[in-house]
Amino acid sequence: MVKLFLFRLKHYLIYRFNAVGPHALHSPFLFDLFNKAIKPASKFRLDNVEKLRVELKKDHQVIDLYDLKSKHSYRKTISSIAKTSLSTPKFSSFLFQLINYLNVTRIVETGTSLGINSLYLAGPQLVKNVSTIEASPIIASIAKKQFGKVLQHKIQIKTGTIQNEFEALVVKEQPELCFLDADHQSEAVKSCVDTLMKLCPEIKCIIIHDIYWSEDMLMGWNEIKDRDQFALTVDLFQAGLIFPSLDMPKQHFTLRF
Repeated sequence: MVKLFLFRLKHYLIYRFNAVGPHALHSPFLFDLFNKAIKPASKFRLDNVEKLRVELKKDHQVIDLYDLKSKHSYRKTISSIAKTSLSTPKFSSFLFQLINYLNVTRIVETGTSLGINSLYLAGPQLVKNVSTIEASPIIASIAKKQFGKVLQHKIQIKTGTIQNEFEALVVKEQPELCFLDADHQSEAVKSCVDTLMKLCPEIKCIIIHDIYWSEDMLMGWNEIKDRDQFALTVDLFQAGLIFPSLDMPKQHFTLRF
C-alpha cells in the first residue's frame, strides 16, 4: 500500500508540474473544453444526486460481496463503499459538463458502482439513454434504488462482467460517449477501447477513469494515447480522455483539473 501511495503521489506531482490552463491552449476545441467543461465543474452540482451521495455515505448496512478475481467473499458497509469508490463531486460534475459540451445523447458506462456517476451522466437534458454495466448483483440493486429516486427512465443497468456484456451492449446502443470505470487492468481497458473503435467509428469521446490507479494502468494509458488513430488525448489525472473523431493533427495535452 505504501508503494502504491508513493507511486500515485509521484505521478500527481509530475501531473501538477506539467498541467496547463486555458491560456496555453491555442486550439478552439480545447479552449472551449476547458472553459465549458472543466472550469464549471468546480461549482456545479446536481443537488438531488449529491443528497443521495450523502445518504450513501451514512448508510451502515453491511452487504456480502464477491471478488471475481480472487474468488473470495467479503463483507463491507455501503458507507465504506461510498467513501472509497465514488468519484469526487467535481469529477461527477465534469462528466455532466462534458456531455453538454459535446452534445451527447447516448452513453455507455462500465462500473456502475452505487450509481452516482450514472445519474450525472444521465442528467443533461439532451441525454436520451445511459446503459451501465455492474458486475456485482447487490451493488447493482443498490444503484437501481438510487436511479428510481431521480432518473429511472433514462438509465438501464446490466448485471454482468464487461467481458460478457460490453460488446453486445455497444452494438445495441451505439454510444456517442463511453465512460470506462470497471476493470482497472490495462488489458481489459485496451480491449474495451478496441471494441469501441471497431464498432463505433463515430464515437465522440472515450473516458478512462483512474489512469494512475497502478503502474499497469498507467502503462496501458500511455500505450493508448500514443496510438496514431487518436487525434487528441487529454490527461486530467483522475481520467484520460480520448477524442477519436476529431480532424486535427495528433496532439496530447495535460490539462489542469
